[in-house]
Order: sequence, then structure tokens, then C-alpha cells
Amino acid sequence: MINYSVVVLAMAALAISCQKTPEEITANDDSVGETVTITCDFAQPDSKVAINDADGKTTWAVGDEIAIHGKYFDKSVTVTLAAGNITDAGKKATFTVTLPAKPYGVGSNDSEKESNPDGYYAVYPASALIDDDGENHLYYYSAFGNTNLPLMASYYKSEEKKFTFYNLCGIMSFTVDGDDYDGYEIEGLNEEVVGYNHYTVKITTAEQNFNYTSHTSGPLTKLSGVVVHDGTTPNLICFPNGVSFTEGFKLVLKKSGTPVKQLVYSSAITIARNKYRPMGNIKTHLEDYVVSVPPATNHYNTSAIAVGTATALDGTATANCYVVSAAGNYKFKAVKGNNTDEKLTTIASVGILWETLNTTDAINPNDIISAVDYEYKDGNTPYMVFSTPSTLKHGNAVIYAKDDHDDIIWSWHIWIPEVAVSYTDYTSFIGGEMMNMNLGALEEVPATGEATIKSLGLLYQWGRKDPFVGAATWASNPTVATVAGTAWTTSQTMVSISKAIKTPSVYYFNQNDSGNWCTTNSLTLWNDSGKTIYDPCPPGYKVPVNTGSVWTKSDTGWTFDTTNHVCEYSGVRLPLAGYIEAWGGNLYGTGGGKDHTYIWSATSKDGTNGNCVYIRTEKPAGSKYYGAYRGKANAASVRCITE
Repeated sequence: MINYSVVVLAMAALAISCQKTPEEITANDDSVGETVTITCDFAQPDSKVAINDADGKTTWAVGDEIAIHGKYFDKSVTVTLAAGNITDAGKKATFTVTLPAKPYGVGSNDSEKESNPDGYYAVYPASALIDDDGENHLYYYSAFGNTNLPLMASYYKSEEKKFTFYNLCGIMSFTVDGDDYDGYEIEGLNEEVVGYNHYTVKITTAEQNFNYTSHTSGPLTKLSGVVVHDGTTPNLICFPNGVSFTEGFKLVLKKSGTPVKQLVYSSAITIARNKYRPMGNIKTHLEDYVVSVPPATNHYNTSAIAVGTATALDGTATANCYVVSAAGNYKFKAVKGNNTDEKLTTIASVGILWETLNTTDAINPNDIISAVDYEYKDGNTPYMVFSTPSTLKHGNAVIYAKDDHDDIIWSWHIWIPEVAVSYTDYTSFIGGEMMNMNLGALEEVPATGEATIKSLGLLYQWGRKDPFVGAATWASNPTVATVAGTAWTTSQTMVSISKAIKTPSVYYFNQNDSGNWCTTNSLTLWNDSGKTIYDPCPPGYKVPVNTGSVWTKSDTGWTFDTTNHVCEYSGVRLPLAGYIEAWGGNLYGTGGGKDHTYIWSATSKDGTNGNCVYIRTEKPAGSKYYGAYRGKANAASVRCITE
């Protein structure tokens, strides 16, 4: 595998300019808009560096199609450019068109009217525009069903009779010659999101008002296309809103669908929106395609910690979390969550990811877990085995198993609270028999007085099995609990569930995806029908579904005591434990008048959001409690109920 650092990835602005002019077209509706002559031009690029037409689309051409729309998809109008429409050496297009019926917000009190009082939008290419929600609605944004195209969008300014188009993508190009390939596939080495099946953009009165969102059918970690292999024609790869490859990328060339050559660039690189990176002819930098070698199987090992005398933690069921209450040696089956059929036979090494006392107190490696090992003999069930120090310390730890590629194949949360984990029947409150403390807390919230730092617990992104360390101080921007190891690192990208399993201490988020972290279908990572292999609760418990009064949208019956950092409903006291927010990975909200807590349910609202209890003591005034939903990248509390 080569390092493609020898290829120069030159930066230039994608200076696309739009002006198109076809004949008058009427909307497919009896009530149509005004017939006007419109000019299309392009916004100034982010850089003044020019590029040649051969390197990307910088002018309009005969046959280009622009779609103009308002509130409804079926009222959109498509304009096809003819030679007479194109002026200024292709930089402008002027045409007469009957605007679509049903502009958005015009003549109403809609809040969007001020930002785009004319209510019309335009996109290029027209073929990419799709019905946003299956109900014919576009509202105040444009929706695209194919994003590996040089997408542009605009809003209408009636006083100028003009659409000014903005580039939506960052674009990479390559040329190649030879008959050995006819298609390509590109992916980031860190499984970054590179495209969408469904993508929306809102552009109103200024470029700064860009707002991008992908939908449930959308995030893609790979893009593919047809290769023109004449050695001179650029093959464009378009990334909506750009992409940052944190570990580089792999471009695979295919022949009749079979991979034959690859190019691996193993350094970080960003292709920003409105920027163009031509790679030039890549033929001399290609190598034969390498099939990834799977990790070895049947990794037999005898544990240095005696398995025969170790206490089994999975006597009732396997899980991703195990509770320990006394010093000693412990074991559990090395399987994926609660699925005993998913045996981990490829373990090559084990270790401790992190340990914490849930406070700011100093902690040393092996203070919580003194040793970890595994055992797999003669094809029998593999076991994870660990020991605590002879003097038990209360806290939390995450241990892991890796394969031959040094990838984490699974990890488990070891929970050592100071009080016994139990439950009380709160079916009317939360829909089941509820655990006496938050998952990962070391003690309960007392019946009266102040919640302690140790009662806050750990925090979870919706659908992930691995916890993040929570707050250790009372503050609007609290201090993270001290760890031996790494509390977490952040990555502004979305990843697949398989990547998240390999990187349990990385907090993934995407500011342009309404707070999602997952590129794969996240609807059933946790779900209502039963405990999944990604459920973070210990044996006998699961994440609750959103039934019971706690999930309703009402302030009634709730009291708040920010001095003691608690809220209460029908005798149930919950700590205001804060959360890690989905738009930056910052711990937030355990004091300072900005107390927050989210409590996840196992119920997914959609591909981006999970249903939760959402409690905050700040805005809006007078309203503190919500049965609600939040972006799945938020890391929040879990309060388990019995299975």
C-alpha cells in the first residue's frame, strides 16, 4: 500500500457562475406565478484563484437544467438552457419563465418570509431535486437525491430579478488513462461521511445562512461513479459541504464492478465547500488492489487469572456492563453484548481503556481494575477475566479485547458503585421497575438535600454501548471526572456502528446533521421490542421505552431545586447531571443556572434523533421539562429498567 503524499493536491476555488435562459415555461398548476425574465449569476468564490474550465464547471452550457421551486415539489419548473440564454462567455444565463405556483411564505406571517420574502429557490442540476418527505413538501429549502454532483442552490431576489447561485460541494478530481477500469469508489480511512442519498439545504438572504441536513435514508461513507479514462477528462467527486479525511482516503478503480487498482492517501486532508482539489493524472500512483486480510481465528490462550475460581458475572445473562460489589477475580463470556452466539474467538490482546472515581480525585492505572486477561481453549466458549485490587475502589472502568489488526472488537463497562444496585416499581413514572441510580453512578440521590457528584453517573450517545465520563464539578461548563487513560477525544464526523465499536472513547458528532453520529441505520441500535447487543445496561436491565408519565410533554408535577442540583416528580429525585452536547463535544449544564439533564429512552424518533426526557432550568422562561427528542450525538444519562 503506497502513501500518496507524492501527488500534489492543489487547491483552487470552484468558481461556478450561473446564468441560464430558456423559453417561457408554465407551472403544472392552474394557478401560476408571475412571468419574469431572470438572470442567474454566481456568488463570489471563497478564493480568487481561478481554475480552467477543463478542471471543473465554471460556465453554463447548452442543455444545462435549472429547477425553480417554492413550497411544493410538484409545482417546480425546470428550465433547459439554449444557446441564446447564455452570455458573458458562459458566466451568466438569462431566461423568461413563469414562476411556480405556491412560493414559500409569501403573503403569510411565516417566520421565513423575512429571510426570503419572495419565496422561490433554484437548484442545479435540476435532476437532483427530489420530493423531501414523500408528501410533496419542500418548504423553504431544496432537497437533493443525488449528491455526487456539482450541486448549487440559490434564492430569488425579485427586486433584481436574479438568482445568485452558491456552490454546495467541495470537489476533488482526477484523470487517468488506460482501459483497465471503468468505475471508482472512494472512502475515508476513518469512515467519514462523504455523501447522502437525501440532502437538504436552506439558503436565504446571505451565504452565512447555509443550513445543511441529511435525512434518515442518507449518510454514505462511500461514493462511486463512472470513470472516463482518456487521460484528460477530469472525473469529479463531489462532497456535500466538503469533507475532512482525518486519516486520509482510499480511491479504488474498478473494471465491470471488480476492484483492480487502488490509490491510498494516508495523511489528513480537507476538501472544503466551494474549493476544488485536482489530483491530476493518478495512473503512476496506482497499485494493485489489496484485499483486506481478516484477523486470525482460534486464538487460544490460557488466562493468568484462574478462570475456574473466578466469579461469573453473567450467570443470568451476558451484557455490555457488569456490576461488581466486592474485591476478587471475575469472568464473563467474551461475546457481543447479550448475544451468546456472537463469540469473540479472534481476541489477540486485552486491556483497560480507562478508569475513573467519578470525581476530580487523582487516579492511577489499575486503581479500579488490577489485571485483565482472556481464556479460549479447544474451541470452547471464550472468557474475559479480570481482577480488582484487594482493597476495592469504587468507580468505573472500560476494558477491551483487540484482534490481530490491533482493532478493538468489543469493550465492556465494569461498574463498581458504593451502594447496591436495586430497583423500585415506577411503572407509572418511567414505564417499568427503575434502577435506584443513573447508570454508572456510585450512589443514589438522597431523599432530601443535595445530589452529590457521585450520583450523576456516566453519559451515553444514543445507540452506543460504551459510556463517556461525566461531570465532576457543579458548573455550567463543569470539569470532566479525572481518568486514568483517556476520558474521550472528539471527532467532527459521523461513523458507522462498526467504527464506533473500534473507537469507544471517541465522541463523534456532525454539526451539519442535526446532532447525529451514526452513518448506518441507527433506528434499532436500541429499540422498544427488547434489549439489543448495543444496550449499555447490566444483566437483567435495559434502556426504557418512552412509555409512562415521565415521557409526556408537561411541566405539571415537577419541582426544581437547583441549589441541590435535583429535580423531582412524584417522589422521584433525579440529579441534574448535565450532558455532552452534539455540536462540539463539550460537557455542559451541571450548575451556574444552566442545569440540564437528558434521560434517554430506547425509542428512536428517526434516523437523527432519539426520544428522551429533556430537563433544563434556563430557557424558555417558565418551562423546564419536556418529553422530547434530541440529536443522537448528545451524550446523556441512562436510567435502566428491569427486562
